[in-house]
Amino acid sequence: MKKIIVDILMFILMLVEFSKVHLPPEIHEIVGICLFVLVIIHLILNRKYIRAIPKGKYNLKRSALLIINVAFMIVFFSTIIFGLLSSQKILTFLNIGSLTAVYLHKILAYLSLILLGIHLGVNLSGMFNKIEEKISNRSVLYLIYIILIVLGIYSFIDVDFYNHLIGNYGFSLVRGNLITSILEYLSITVMITLVVNLIYRRI
Repeated sequence: MKKIIVDILMFILMLVEFSKVHLPPEIHEIVGICLFVLVIIHLILNRKYIRAIPKGKYNLKRSALLIINVAFMIVFFSTIIFGLLSSQKILTFLNIGSLTAVYLHKILAYLSLILLGIHLGVNLSGMFNKIEEKISNRSVLYLIYIILIVLGIYSFIDVDFYNHLIGNYGFSLVRGNLITSILEYLSITVMITLVVNLIYRRI
């Protein structure tokens, strides 16, 4: 139960962070610090998985799972570190900010979202299997999948995700409000998660 609560809080806060233009800078930085704390708690709660990494044999699926999990953690921690280095409010007393740190923080944040979707896609196979067992009508199930993927693609284009990813401009275009922004980044994450999971379960 603790793991689920921590994971849900992490997911919500990460989506909120992508709505920076709708938040005071202080809130954005406080949420980032909270995310860092939650990630540490997440790793502690999953210490059994970490201890088991060097044990046992590795097939294609297990190798892919490890690579994705490690890549996500590295990029996510890098995002937080560069975020701390580019602090404009909370940690300004450290006097360690730079434009390079801001630039890398933005790019890594969008890369983190992609890796989050991939991370969820390979780690939630059990949940997807249970959902498919409960929805016996495959036509309805695949229609839901298609709708969610299309919404994700629309949001990906609408927020101009690619230009954010390559660092052309800031975190979000100034449009809509906090809720619509969160929903768009949620749909992008869900789309990536679905596509990755559909591929991963067929490996």
